[in-house]
Amino acid sequence: MTQQNIVMEKHDLCVPVEKKFWQEYSDIILNNTTTAIIAIDREERITLFNRQAEHDFAKKAKDVIGLPLKQVFPHLADHEHYLLLALHQQREFKDTERYYCPYTNKRGVFSHTVTVVKNARGQIGGAIWLRRDLTCERRLQQEISNAAIQATVSQIAAGTAHEIRNPLTTARGYIQFALSQEGKPVTSYLKTALQEIDQIDRIITELLSFFQPRENGLQFININNMIEDLLGLTQDTGSLSNIHFKSSLDKNMPLCLADATQIKHALLHILRNAMEALPQGGTIAVNSAYGNIKGEICITVCDSGKGIKQEDLAQVFRPFFTTKETGLGLGLTLANRIVQHHGGQIKLESTWGKGTKVSIHLPADYK
Repeated sequence: MTQQNIVMEKHDLCVPVEKKFWQEYSDIILNNTTTAIIAIDREERITLFNRQAEHDFAKKAKDVIGLPLKQVFPHLADHEHYLLLALHQQREFKDTERYYCPYTNKRGVFSHTVTVVKNARGQIGGAIWLRRDLTCERRLQQEISNAAIQATVSQIAAGTAHEIRNPLTTARGYIQFALSQEGKPVTSYLKTALQEIDQIDRIITELLSFFQPRENGLQFININNMIEDLLGLTQDTGSLSNIHFKSSLDKNMPLCLADATQIKHALLHILRNAMEALPQGGTIAVNSAYGNIKGEICITVCDSGKGIKQEDLAQVFRPFFTTKETGLGLGLTLANRIVQHHGGQIKLESTWGKGTKVSIHLPADYK
Protein backbone atom coordinates (compact mmCIF):
# COMPACT_ATOMS: atom_id res chain seq x y z
CA MET A 1 0.00 0.00 0.00
CA THR A 2 1.47 3.35 -1.01
CA GLN A 3 1.92 6.38 1.22
CA GLN A 4 -0.72 8.19 -0.84
CA ASN A 5 -3.29 5.44 -0.24
CA ILE A 6 -2.60 5.52 3.49
CA VAL A 7 -3.19 9.28 3.58
CA MET A 8 -6.45 8.89 1.61
CA GLU A 9 -7.68 6.13 3.91
CA LYS A 10 -6.97 8.26 6.96
CA HIS A 11 -8.78 11.19 5.34
CA ASP A 12 -11.82 8.99 4.54
CA LEU A 13 -11.97 7.77 8.14
CA CYS A 14 -11.98 11.35 9.45
CA VAL A 15 -15.03 12.40 7.47
CA PRO A 16 -17.70 10.37 9.32
CA VAL A 17 -16.02 11.08 12.69
CA GLU A 18 -16.07 14.83 12.03
CA LYS A 19 -19.67 14.66 10.80
CA LYS A 20 -20.71 12.77 13.93
CA PHE A 21 -18.99 15.38 16.13
CA TRP A 22 -20.84 18.27 14.53
CA GLN A 23 -24.11 16.37 14.65
CA GLU A 24 -23.72 15.81 18.40
CA TYR A 25 -22.64 19.43 18.86
CA SER A 26 -25.76 20.64 17.04
CA ASP A 27 -27.97 18.36 19.15
CA ILE A 28 -26.50 19.80 22.34
CA ILE A 29 -27.29 23.35 21.22
CA LEU A 30 -30.78 22.49 20.00
CA ASN A 31 -31.74 20.68 23.18
CA ASN A 32 -30.33 23.23 25.64
CA THR A 33 -31.84 26.39 24.24
CA THR A 34 -34.93 28.00 25.78
CA THR A 35 -36.36 28.46 22.29
CA ALA A 36 -38.83 25.85 21.04
CA ILE A 37 -37.76 24.69 17.56
CA ILE A 38 -39.87 22.67 15.12
CA ALA A 39 -38.98 21.86 11.51
CA ILE A 40 -40.93 20.15 8.74
CA ASP A 41 -40.00 18.77 5.31
CA ARG A 42 -41.70 19.38 1.96
CA GLU A 43 -44.33 16.74 2.77
CA GLU A 44 -45.30 18.61 5.95
CA ARG A 45 -43.80 15.90 8.17
CA ILE A 46 -42.04 16.92 11.40
CA THR A 47 -38.28 16.42 11.15
CA LEU A 48 -37.15 18.31 14.26
CA PHE A 49 -38.78 18.74 17.65
CA ASN A 50 -36.32 19.90 20.29
CA ARG A 51 -36.46 19.54 24.06
CA GLN A 52 -37.98 22.99 24.68
CA ALA A 53 -40.72 22.17 22.16
CA GLU A 54 -41.43 19.00 24.14
CA HIS A 55 -41.79 21.11 27.30
CA ASP A 56 -43.90 23.89 25.76
CA PHE A 57 -46.28 21.70 23.77
CA ALA A 58 -46.38 18.67 26.13
CA LYS A 59 -45.42 16.19 23.40
CA LYS A 60 -42.45 13.84 23.04
CA ALA A 61 -40.18 14.10 20.01
CA LYS A 62 -40.19 10.32 19.55
CA ASP A 63 -43.99 10.43 19.25
CA VAL A 64 -44.20 13.22 16.66
CA ILE A 65 -41.12 12.92 14.45
CA GLY A 66 -42.24 11.74 11.03
CA LEU A 67 -45.90 12.64 11.57
CA PRO A 68 -47.76 15.28 9.51
CA LEU A 69 -47.88 18.63 11.30
CA LYS A 70 -51.68 18.83 11.13
CA GLN A 71 -51.97 15.42 12.77
CA VAL A 72 -49.86 16.58 15.72
CA PHE A 73 -51.75 19.90 16.05
CA PRO A 74 -55.22 19.08 14.69
CA HIS A 75 -57.09 21.85 16.56
CA LEU A 76 -55.45 24.75 14.74
CA ALA A 77 -57.00 26.85 12.00
CA ASP A 78 -55.14 27.08 8.69
CA HIS A 79 -53.81 30.58 9.40
CA GLU A 80 -52.34 29.34 12.70
CA HIS A 81 -50.08 26.76 11.04
CA TYR A 82 -47.11 29.11 10.70
CA LEU A 83 -44.84 26.43 9.22
CA LEU A 84 -47.31 25.57 6.47
CA LEU A 85 -47.79 29.24 5.59
CA ALA A 86 -44.03 29.54 5.18
CA LEU A 87 -43.74 26.29 3.23
CA HIS A 88 -46.55 26.90 0.73
CA GLN A 89 -46.94 30.68 0.66
CA GLN A 90 -43.41 31.78 1.63
CA ARG A 91 -44.92 33.88 4.43
CA GLU A 92 -41.88 34.30 6.63
CA PHE A 93 -41.56 36.52 9.69
CA LYS A 94 -38.80 37.33 12.18
CA ASP A 95 -39.10 38.11 15.90
CA THR A 96 -42.81 38.80 15.56
CA GLU A 97 -44.44 39.16 18.98
CA ARG A 98 -47.97 37.95 19.63
CA TYR A 99 -49.99 37.94 22.82
CA TYR A 100 -51.70 34.60 22.41
CA CYS A 101 -50.37 31.16 21.44
CA PRO A 102 -53.01 28.94 19.75
CA TYR A 103 -50.75 25.91 20.12
CA THR A 104 -50.98 26.02 23.92
CA ASN A 105 -54.14 28.16 24.28
CA LYS A 106 -52.24 30.50 26.60
CA ARG A 107 -51.94 34.26 26.81
CA GLY A 108 -48.58 35.93 27.24
CA VAL A 109 -45.84 37.38 25.05
CA PHE A 110 -44.49 35.02 22.41
CA SER A 111 -41.83 35.76 19.79
CA HIS A 112 -42.02 33.84 16.50
CA THR A 113 -39.47 33.43 13.72
CA VAL A 114 -40.46 31.28 10.74
CA THR A 115 -38.40 30.74 7.60
CA VAL A 116 -38.18 28.32 4.69
CA VAL A 117 -35.17 25.99 4.32
CA LYS A 118 -33.57 25.78 0.86
CA ASN A 119 -30.94 23.46 -0.55
CA ALA A 120 -27.83 24.45 -2.50
CA ARG A 121 -29.87 24.72 -5.70
CA GLY A 122 -32.35 27.13 -4.11
CA GLN A 123 -35.15 24.57 -3.90
CA ILE A 124 -37.42 24.65 -0.84
CA GLY A 125 -36.85 21.58 1.29
CA GLY A 126 -38.95 22.48 4.31
CA ALA A 127 -39.52 25.15 6.96
CA ILE A 128 -38.34 25.87 10.50
CA TRP A 129 -40.10 27.69 13.34
CA LEU A 130 -38.49 29.23 16.45
CA ARG A 131 -40.81 30.20 19.32
CA ARG A 132 -39.72 32.01 22.48
CA ASP A 133 -41.92 32.62 25.52
CA LEU A 134 -41.09 36.17 26.65
CA THR A 135 -43.91 36.46 29.19
CA CYS A 136 -41.76 36.35 32.35
CA GLU A 137 -39.09 38.56 30.80
CA ARG A 138 -41.62 41.21 29.80
CA ARG A 139 -43.31 41.02 33.22
CA LEU A 140 -39.97 41.55 34.96
CA GLN A 141 -39.19 44.52 32.71
CA GLN A 142 -42.61 45.98 33.45
CA GLU A 143 -42.21 45.49 37.21
CA ILE A 144 -38.80 47.19 37.12
CA SER A 145 -40.27 50.06 35.13
CA ASN A 146 -43.27 50.35 37.45
CA ALA A 147 -41.05 50.25 40.53
CA ALA A 148 -38.92 53.11 39.19
CA ILE A 149 -41.96 55.22 38.32
CA GLN A 150 -43.70 54.52 41.60
CA ALA A 151 -40.52 55.40 43.51
CA THR A 152 -40.58 58.79 41.78
CA VAL A 153 -44.26 59.24 42.59
CA SER A 154 -43.52 58.39 46.23
CA GLN A 155 -40.87 61.10 46.37
CA ILE A 156 -43.19 63.63 44.72
CA ALA A 157 -46.01 62.76 47.12
CA ALA A 158 -43.73 63.03 50.15
CA GLY A 159 -42.30 66.36 48.98
CA THR A 160 -45.72 67.79 48.13
CA ALA A 161 -47.18 66.70 51.45
CA HIS A 162 -44.28 68.31 53.31
CA GLU A 163 -44.67 71.62 51.46
CA ILE A 164 -48.44 71.71 52.08
CA ARG A 165 -48.17 70.74 55.73
CA ASN A 166 -45.83 73.60 56.66
CA PRO A 167 -48.24 76.47 55.86
CA LEU A 168 -51.12 74.47 57.31
CA THR A 169 -49.26 74.23 60.62
CA THR A 170 -48.71 77.97 60.67
CA ALA A 171 -52.35 78.72 59.79
CA ARG A 172 -53.56 76.34 62.45
CA GLY A 173 -51.46 78.11 65.08
CA TYR A 174 -52.93 81.51 64.22
CA ILE A 175 -56.48 80.14 64.22
CA GLN A 176 -55.95 78.58 67.66
CA PHE A 177 -54.68 81.92 68.90
CA ALA A 178 -57.76 83.69 67.48
CA LEU A 179 -60.03 81.18 69.21
CA SER A 180 -58.47 82.07 72.52
CA GLN A 181 -59.88 85.61 72.13
CA GLU A 182 -63.33 84.89 73.52
CA GLY A 183 -66.42 86.89 72.70
CA LYS A 184 -65.46 87.72 69.13
CA PRO A 185 -68.05 87.14 66.37
CA VAL A 186 -65.54 85.26 64.21
CA THR A 187 -65.34 82.31 66.58
CA SER A 188 -67.79 80.01 64.79
CA TYR A 189 -66.13 80.63 61.45
CA LEU A 190 -62.70 79.95 62.88
CA LYS A 191 -63.92 76.65 64.33
CA THR A 192 -65.16 75.58 60.92
CA ALA A 193 -61.88 76.64 59.29
CA LEU A 194 -59.94 74.70 61.89
CA GLN A 195 -62.02 71.58 61.25
CA GLU A 196 -61.36 71.88 57.51
CA ILE A 197 -57.63 72.25 58.04
CA ASP A 198 -57.64 69.17 60.27
CA GLN A 199 -59.45 67.31 57.48
CA ILE A 200 -56.79 68.35 54.96
CA ASP A 201 -54.11 67.17 57.36
CA ARG A 202 -55.81 63.78 57.66
CA ILE A 203 -55.99 63.51 53.87
CA ILE A 204 -52.27 64.20 53.56
CA THR A 205 -51.50 61.62 56.25
CA GLU A 206 -53.64 59.11 54.39
CA LEU A 207 -51.90 59.90 51.08
CA LEU A 208 -48.52 59.28 52.65
CA SER A 209 -49.75 56.02 54.17
CA PHE A 210 -50.58 54.78 50.66
CA PHE A 211 -46.88 54.78 49.86
CA GLN A 212 -45.57 53.45 53.15
CA PRO A 213 -47.58 51.02 55.34
CA ARG A 214 -47.89 51.95 58.98
CA GLU A 215 -46.19 49.42 61.20
CA ASN A 216 -48.68 50.07 64.00
CA GLY A 217 -51.55 49.60 61.52
CA LEU A 218 -50.95 45.88 61.03
CA GLN A 219 -53.56 43.58 62.51
CA PHE A 220 -55.18 40.25 61.79
CA ILE A 221 -58.20 40.93 59.59
CA ASN A 222 -60.99 38.86 58.13
CA ILE A 223 -60.82 39.39 54.37
CA ASN A 224 -64.30 37.98 53.78
CA ASN A 225 -65.86 40.41 56.25
CA MET A 226 -64.03 43.28 54.57
CA ILE A 227 -65.33 42.22 51.15
CA GLU A 228 -68.89 41.99 52.45
CA ASP A 229 -68.60 45.46 54.02
CA LEU A 230 -67.33 46.97 50.77
CA LEU A 231 -70.03 45.26 48.73
CA GLY A 232 -72.59 46.70 51.10
CA LEU A 233 -71.20 50.17 50.44
CA THR A 234 -71.08 49.83 46.65
CA GLN A 235 -74.24 47.82 45.92
CA ASP A 236 -76.61 50.74 46.44
CA THR A 237 -74.63 52.94 44.08
CA GLY A 238 -74.29 50.09 41.61
CA SER A 239 -78.00 49.34 41.54
CA LEU A 240 -78.65 52.88 40.26
CA SER A 241 -76.49 52.02 37.22
CA ASN A 242 -78.04 48.55 36.75
CA ILE A 243 -74.90 46.84 38.09
CA HIS A 244 -75.38 43.48 39.78
CA PHE A 245 -72.88 42.06 42.26
CA LYS A 246 -72.12 38.38 42.82
CA SER A 247 -69.77 36.95 45.42
CA SER A 248 -68.30 33.58 46.34
CA LEU A 249 -66.18 33.64 49.48
CA ASP A 250 -63.98 30.81 50.72
CA LYS A 251 -65.28 29.65 54.11
CA ASN A 252 -61.83 28.31 55.01
CA MET A 253 -60.22 31.74 54.67
CA PRO A 254 -57.68 32.34 57.48
CA LEU A 255 -57.06 35.68 59.10
CA CYS A 256 -54.65 37.91 57.21
CA LEU A 257 -52.02 40.12 58.86
CA ALA A 258 -52.40 43.47 57.09
CA ASP A 259 -53.21 47.14 57.40
CA ALA A 260 -57.00 46.99 57.21
CA THR A 261 -57.41 50.62 56.10
CA GLN A 262 -54.95 50.28 53.25
CA ILE A 263 -56.24 46.95 51.96
CA LYS A 264 -59.77 48.36 52.06
CA HIS A 265 -58.60 51.34 50.01
CA ALA A 266 -56.94 49.03 47.46
CA LEU A 267 -60.10 46.92 47.10
CA LEU A 268 -62.26 50.01 46.85
CA HIS A 269 -60.13 51.40 44.01
CA ILE A 270 -60.50 48.13 42.10
CA LEU A 271 -64.25 47.95 42.71
CA ARG A 272 -64.68 51.53 41.55
CA ASN A 273 -62.74 50.78 38.37
CA ALA A 274 -64.98 47.77 37.73
CA MET A 275 -68.11 49.88 38.23
CA GLU A 276 -66.80 52.64 35.96
CA ALA A 277 -66.24 49.99 33.28
CA LEU A 278 -70.01 49.32 33.26
CA PRO A 279 -71.70 52.62 32.31
CA GLN A 280 -74.62 50.70 30.77
CA GLY A 281 -74.83 48.17 33.60
CA GLY A 282 -73.53 44.65 33.91
CA THR A 283 -72.17 42.17 36.44
CA ILE A 284 -69.30 42.30 38.91
CA ALA A 285 -68.20 39.04 40.53
CA VAL A 286 -66.06 39.16 43.68
CA ASN A 287 -64.47 35.93 44.90
CA SER A 288 -62.01 34.96 47.59
CA ALA A 289 -59.92 31.79 47.89
CA TYR A 290 -57.14 30.46 50.09
CA GLY A 291 -54.27 28.42 48.69
CA ASN A 292 -53.08 26.28 51.56
CA ILE A 293 -49.90 25.10 49.79
CA LYS A 294 -48.62 28.61 49.05
CA GLY A 295 -50.20 30.15 52.14
CA GLU A 296 -51.71 32.76 49.86
CA ILE A 297 -55.01 34.61 49.87
CA CYS A 298 -56.49 35.51 46.50
CA ILE A 299 -59.25 38.05 45.87
CA THR A 300 -60.62 38.38 42.34
CA VAL A 301 -62.85 41.10 40.90
CA CYS A 302 -64.32 40.34 37.46
CA ASP A 303 -66.47 42.73 35.46
CA SER A 304 -68.46 42.18 32.27
CA GLY A 305 -67.39 45.48 30.72
CA LYS A 306 -65.78 46.09 27.36
CA GLY A 307 -62.31 45.18 28.64
CA ILE A 308 -58.95 46.80 28.01
CA LYS A 309 -57.20 46.98 24.67
CA GLN A 310 -54.08 44.85 24.36
CA GLU A 311 -51.80 47.84 23.77
CA ASP A 312 -53.07 49.48 27.00
CA LEU A 313 -52.60 46.48 29.31
CA ALA A 314 -48.92 47.22 29.95
CA GLN A 315 -49.80 50.78 31.00
CA VAL A 316 -52.58 50.22 33.53
CA PHE A 317 -50.34 50.38 36.63
CA ARG A 318 -48.48 53.47 35.46
CA PRO A 319 -49.24 56.61 37.47
CA PHE A 320 -51.64 59.01 35.77
CA PHE A 321 -52.47 56.60 32.93
CA THR A 322 -56.20 56.52 32.19
CA THR A 323 -58.48 55.94 29.22
CA LYS A 324 -61.40 57.64 30.98
CA GLU A 325 -62.49 61.21 30.34
CA THR A 326 -62.39 61.94 34.06
CA GLY A 327 -60.07 60.67 36.78
CA LEU A 328 -56.38 61.02 37.58
CA GLY A 329 -55.31 57.49 36.70
CA LEU A 330 -53.91 56.78 40.16
CA GLY A 331 -56.40 54.18 41.42
CA LEU A 332 -54.61 51.04 40.22
CA THR A 333 -51.20 52.61 40.89
CA LEU A 334 -52.08 53.15 44.54
CA ALA A 335 -53.76 49.75 44.86
CA ASN A 336 -50.70 48.05 43.36
CA ARG A 337 -48.39 49.96 45.66
CA ILE A 338 -50.38 49.00 48.75
CA VAL A 339 -50.45 45.31 47.81
CA GLN A 340 -46.72 45.28 46.99
CA HIS A 341 -45.92 46.76 50.40
CA HIS A 342 -47.85 43.87 51.93
CA GLY A 343 -45.63 41.38 50.11
CA GLY A 344 -48.28 40.57 47.50
CA GLN A 345 -49.01 41.32 43.88
CA ILE A 346 -51.87 42.33 41.61
CA LYS A 347 -52.49 40.57 38.30
CA LEU A 348 -54.76 41.97 35.63
CA GLU A 349 -56.22 40.00 32.73
CA SER A 350 -58.48 41.50 30.10
CA THR A 351 -59.86 40.69 26.66
CA TRP A 352 -61.23 43.51 24.57
CA GLY A 353 -64.99 43.07 24.36
CA LYS A 354 -65.16 40.45 27.12
CA GLY A 355 -64.35 42.20 30.40
CA THR A 356 -61.55 42.42 32.94
CA LYS A 357 -60.32 40.28 35.83
CA VAL A 358 -58.17 41.73 38.62
CA SER A 359 -56.55 39.32 41.10
CA ILE A 360 -55.04 40.39 44.41
CA HIS A 361 -52.59 37.88 45.89
CA LEU A 362 -51.63 38.40 49.54
CA PRO A 363 -49.52 36.25 51.88
CA ALA A 364 -51.56 35.19 54.88
CA ASP A 365 -48.60 35.74 57.19
CA TYR A 366 -47.23 39.08 55.96
CA LYS A 367 -44.63 40.50 58.33
